[in-house]
Amino acid sequence: MKKVYFFVLLILVSVTANVLFYSPNIVDMVTGEKLSGIVLQWPVWRLFIEPFYALSYYIIGMDSGSYWAAGISWFFWIILFAFLFAKSKKENIKNTVMYCAFFVFFFVSVVCLVMSLPIIGAKITNVEGYKVVDVHSHTIESRDSISTVMSSIAYHNMQGFTDFFVTDHDNTKSYNNIPADMGTDHVFPGVQIKTKDGQTLLLLSQYKFRYEEYRDMSIKDLIKAAHSDNMLVIAPYWWEYDDSVEPEQLVKWGIDGFEIYNYRHLNVSEEYRQRIIDICKANNLLMFGSTDWHGMGYMTNVWTLVKRTSNNNIFNLLTKKPETKIVVHKTKSSHSFIRYVFEPFYFLLAYSVNMPLKYVMSFYMFILIIAALTYKLPTLKLIRIISLYMSFVFCIYTFYFVKMLTYSFFNNIVIPEEILPISILLVFIWLILWGFCDKEN
Repeated sequence: MKKVYFFVLLILVSVTANVLFYSPNIVDMVTGEKLSGIVLQWPVWRLFIEPFYALSYYIIGMDSGSYWAAGISWFFWIILFAFLFAKSKKENIKNTVMYCAFFVFFFVSVVCLVMSLPIIGAKITNVEGYKVVDVHSHTIESRDSISTVMSSIAYHNMQGFTDFFVTDHDNTKSYNNIPADMGTDHVFPGVQIKTKDGQTLLLLSQYKFRYEEYRDMSIKDLIKAAHSDNMLVIAPYWWEYDDSVEPEQLVKWGIDGFEIYNYRHLNVSEEYRQRIIDICKANNLLMFGSTDWHGMGYMTNVWTLVKRTSNNNIFNLLTKKPETKIVVHKTKSSHSFIRYVFEPFYFLLAYSVNMPLKYVMSFYMFILIIAALTYKLPTLKLIRIISLYMSFVFCIYTFYFVKMLTYSFFNNIVIPEEILPISILLVFIWLILWGFCDKEN
């Protein structure tokens, strides 16, 4: 009965927080203005798998610098919960260890799945009169990406982008391999290229080009060479480079614009962001918010809007240096020490105040249904069933990424060095957990 009371209390706290603090909070990062007319349209089926959406939005939208602190907190609370759960059932040491291992690896497995499965995010709507562009995205030809160029096209279409640039690390293979009959006049070539100075720049083009012609150049020379070939040069997440050239120096060398928001690199102070905005306004430079999509999760919270003109070619529009709106679904968040101490509870609270009430209720309804369906099953028998199922899931997961690797065997690093070892390890861990569970249970 205590478990029921605790669950009801969680629902009441979440609903109260939502009623008191929720707002759509869609803002233009350039002006800080709230954009009440723009609507984010979520897929209908989100209501039926809400916990996966909640975790996906939470994990993918987390600042990369927070991963370790948040992960340690999650593991502590999961182990504590498993220990208390086992104690309530008066289990022996073996079964207590089994519960701890099960809950930890179940959490790890769910995180892996929500980061790689196509859980489709919100599509921006009510943006008539604007082109919606993403100038920074990757495919499997980048060493740290897991998506094909066709997946990238599908992803950008589903998020409401009208145009985007393929900007793989130091190559243009994916763009060059798009079939000519695909009707992809909204997809443009680009590259994220490393300079002799150690930083990277985005080169954007209207036509195919050979990136080799721009390798091993200094920032100054690269900007000059790109401009001579009618290309645009954008500085991505410049706040990440502690020893970087000052933004003002980039302006003197002729940079065309800056990212002021990047969905994968969120650790920028508002002071630095405002500094970049002020520089761009003073020098008539382009400003962008970018997905920097690498195939992990099918979500974004940022879109760059450019007003349409009689010439709807996005590259031609950008060469005119138009004003842009950087539309962001800006979530309410905290980076305090207390947050990381109570990270799982912070996740529930942040989710409750950042999502519409119907999704919050769907989240708890999903958990309630699963609990009701499994209530009568003995715990160890349930663990045995789930373990076998998860080993099967990660077998398929492994074969899928082995196939993905055939698209880019030599360039890609993240699949052979991180994803495949983790997925193979999880297959064996789940089989071991399945084997350790007593069949009688």
